[in-house]
Amino acid sequence: MQIALAELPLLRYHLRNEIAHMDQQGGGSRYIMGSGETFLEVQQRLLKEREIKIKNALVKLKKKRNLLRTRRKQREFPIVSVLGYTNSGKTTLIKALTGDEGLQPRDQLFSTLDVTAHAGLLPCHLAVIYVDTIGFLSQLPHNLIESFSATLEDVIHSDLLIHVRDVSHPETDNQRTSVLSVLNNLSLPQKLLDTMIEVHNKIDLIKCVRPKDKEVSAVSALFGNGIEGLKQQIETAVMISTGRTVMTINLELKSPQLSWLYKEASVQEVNVLPEEGTANVKVIITSSAYGKYKKLFCK
Repeated sequence: MQIALAELPLLRYHLRNEIAHMDQQGGGSRYIMGSGETFLEVQQRLLKEREIKIKNALVKLKKKRNLLRTRRKQREFPIVSVLGYTNSGKTTLIKALTGDEGLQPRDQLFSTLDVTAHAGLLPCHLAVIYVDTIGFLSQLPHNLIESFSATLEDVIHSDLLIHVRDVSHPETDNQRTSVLSVLNNLSLPQKLLDTMIEVHNKIDLIKCVRPKDKEVSAVSALFGNGIEGLKQQIETAVMISTGRTVMTINLELKSPQLSWLYKEASVQEVNVLPEEGTANVKVIITSSAYGKYKKLFCK
């Protein structure tokens, strides 16, 4: 819809040129029979109606996305946004991280034309949502900049950013500079920029695969090289950014505490003590969820 909206000025420009050409040819009446409107006026009215329709649809879509983000926040799902240049392998990487066979990456520009979300599990079995964003493009036309930036609004609400780079591309360094420039212009929290994970993808296509920066992950999303190490890095970063902690809680087996923890936290291990009728439960839990737990069960 953003692209269709940005296309309208170009359609109007071509329409005026077409009418001017028809006038020069001097062929036929310029009025539509019975309407009292010229052909140009009819076409301009139709384009205006289309513009209003698209803008109204975008408003509704924005409300729907805000609702989805609110629900994710209420469920406290960590949001990991994956971004980078078009054709850098973002979708392939998400497929490798989630095991989602439904994802079908394509070797073409703008194979992802909408922001999509995909559930995945970290090594600690914590559920996260990976957001697949639209690929960046160098020398983006001015009338598309606003449309492109609007697709990145989900990035602002992320807990972690992953910047995927195609290190086999001859312009990979310039692409990195361009991506960082756009992110800085989005007024993102500095903490989100500082904790961003840089991933060097497509190492199977180059000879030297060892990054200079120790914080950078070198992977081949297509063949799975380096993916397990990246998952561990994502897990560590998510735990810190979302304020989650690992703790062991002793609870009574007869109480509803265990079922509550399964619903509101990520249960890692349950060690049952049958003689005492209790269990030691190892969980990953947010500070807010633990506050709710204490309020409900620690009176």
